[in-house]
Amino acid sequence: MELFIALGFPIILLVGLTLLFMTDGIPSWVQQFNRNSSNLWNFGIVAMGTMTVIIYLSRR
Repeated sequence: MELFIALGFPIILLVGLTLLFMTDGIPSWVQQFNRNSSNLWNFGIVAMGTMTVIIYLSRR
């Protein structure tokens, strides 16, 4: 079950979004992400770092 969650779920999500975008076109909220991609990268890096610190401190 953990293997499905780790590998299968992202693959299914990626294929599903790809099929959705191919049929309906790219929604405006996805195009907005493209304009703010540097903000998304910065937020993602800070979020992962914060989660890593929280997980590390919770295991001590």
